[in-house]
Amino acid sequence: MSMKRVLGAIIAIAVLASALYYWGRDEVKPVEKPALWGLTDPPALTDMSWEKTGNAEVLKVENGSAPQLYGEVIAELQDLGYSMSSGNWSGTECQWSLWERAGGKAYYVAYNGSTFLAVRGSSSGVLNETRREWLCGRPSGSFIASAPSPGKAAEVLAIGLGKELMDAGISIGQANWSGPLPDWYLAKFSFEAKTGDGVQVLILIYSREDQVRYAKYLLRKADRGLRFIESDAGQYRALIVLKGRKADVERVLSIITETPKG
Repeated sequence: MSMKRVLGAIIAIAVLASALYYWGRDEVKPVEKPALWGLTDPPALTDMSWEKTGNAEVLKVENGSAPQLYGEVIAELQDLGYSMSSGNWSGTECQWSLWERAGGKAYYVAYNGSTFLAVRGSSSGVLNETRREWLCGRPSGSFIASAPSPGKAAEVLAIGLGKELMDAGISIGQANWSGPLPDWYLAKFSFEAKTGDGVQVLILIYSREDQVRYAKYLLRKADRGLRFIESDAGQYRALIVLKGRKADVERVLSIITETPKG
């Protein structure tokens, strides 16, 4: 084989090796889609017989599984972005709670040991129906729970991040996120850190770690230049996404976290 061919083969191998290296480094490994993704209703209540009453729907389950069903439903409601606005926890044999989420949808759920009751619909429709359908308490005039909404959690986190940036001499301003978005989230908030050419900051709120991982996977697939930070946001989990020139993003990361993830 001539020297020219040998050199050509070496160059081809080097190019292929380099391509494989960068492909492997930038490869986005698939993440399984969480069971609680893209839903507005608790899976525990699917395939059940709801009865339309006024502007709401009513479900009754009368068997010994009422307490267990109640526990499953309230856990799923929280994971789907509902916030408890009122409830009665004084009794061990009969409890109820009222849950609401952005967009005006609500759930009233209760159990008394042998019966599980759920009322769903608009907030006003559910409140009206609970005047007739209830087991151990009515929402009006009851204990008000302290449960911030996903939107409030995003806002509080944004204020905290903004303060850190301003303390470091970086001003912030309103900005609409121009990057990709996952197809589901509980709440979002975006702003711009005015350093260099500017860094867009997006806050996405979720209830579970598997939801955060899947959202991160979708965003990475769409734009591998994005950087990520995962954070607590009260009772929720937050995915903070940064978009901008690399040097500008690195400066913002160095301010808001000492151990950036992404």
